[in-house]
Amino acid sequence: MPYYYSEEVKWLLVEQSDEKVELLYDSNPNTFELPLIGPRPPYYYNPLYVPYYPVI
Repeated sequence: MPYYYSEEVKWLLVEQSDEKVELLYDSNPNTFELPLIGPRPPYYYNPLYVPYYPVI
């Protein structure tokens, strides 16, 4: 059985890159640079939890 090789699979094995991208996070008007491949900030930073009571 022949093996299938995809060039895109190698990007899953890369831990970090030297390329940078500008990231606009939340409602902050300033951007900051992050590596193209690498750790990212969490989507929700300090989310607001509002308790609610269901109507019975």
